[in-house]
Amino acid sequence: MQLIPSYRATHLFPYLDLLQGIGAPVDSGLRRAKLPTVLRDRPDHFLPQSPTIEFLDCMAKREGIDELSLRALYKMTLGNLSNEFFSIALRSPTLLCALERFRLMVGLEDSNVRVWISPGKDTVKLCIGNIIPMKGDKQAFEDWNQLMVLIAIVRAFTAPDWCPEEIALHTKCTIGPFARKQFPDTRFLVGSEANWIELPRKLLAHQPLVWPGTVPATQDPLGDAPGDTPETIDFAGSLKRILPAYLGDGYPSIQLMAKLTGHSVRTLQRNLRHSDLTYSGVIKQTRFEVGSRLLRQTDAKIIEIAFELGYEDPAHFTRAFSCMTGVSPSQYRKQCNLH
Repeated sequence: MQLIPSYRATHLFPYLDLLQGIGAPVDSGLRRAKLPTVLRDRPDHFLPQSPTIEFLDCMAKREGIDELSLRALYKMTLGNLSNEFFSIALRSPTLLCALERFRLMVGLEDSNVRVWISPGKDTVKLCIGNIIPMKGDKQAFEDWNQLMVLIAIVRAFTAPDWCPEEIALHTKCTIGPFARKQFPDTRFLVGSEANWIELPRKLLAHQPLVWPGTVPATQDPLGDAPGDTPETIDFAGSLKRILPAYLGDGYPSIQLMAKLTGHSVRTLQRNLRHSDLTYSGVIKQTRFEVGSRLLRQTDAKIIEIAFELGYEDPAHFTRAFSCMTGVSPSQYRKQCNLH
């Protein structure tokens, strides 16, 4: 069963910064792509991959921007990734440890990516690629997104301007002048089986440039089991990942979700039946999970949480939550605070 590729909204921010900096009509472009226009205060929401790439492709063509991905991401740092990985990476004793954690945690950033390390005698290749490839030129956006994440991790342990000896892209694209300017001594390969960067093996022993004591601690989402994956999700789980980004605009219709995920309504419903779920049932579950988390982890008012979940009347949220738990939202919050 094909899952729904998605990734954190924070990965879109460098693009939005560039486009807004030149006065591009970002909000109207997001609306045309059926993407949320309010993203800045929701960096951990997940966006559907295909409409997001469509948005970037349309904006690049509209504004006449070549090499948009690299122009937006060439200054990328670990701060553009999740807070969890930022903290864990810079608390890793060596670059190799950070890369191993990223390999395990990559699903927390992008559900459609896998990472592996291919060792050589004196060099290693850090490899990354899509599980479900994009079609046509749009894969180039994904290729540069993935490569710049790897480069940002290595730079956090080597130097802010470090460049790989070799960069390989899955896409058979032309390497433009901006890329050659940013990586003047790097060899480029195109049309490879995966994306990768090559670096001297000795760099894997480097320690982080930022002293770990200055990095805020955070809980490791993978726990202590090094063989665990970030999460195992089915089709319904991957749908629930992107729903929170749309709840604030009201009840997201099944027609909208079908369009965003590249399915027909019937196919979406059939895929959910494999998990004995209906679309309305997934909405109900998602609202409860997001609502209960906000009650536990924030001081947001009940009315604010209700609107965040797409309820027009806060009383409807209270009624639905009470049916699920047997207690009101305010009682649930008090019980959580007691523990």
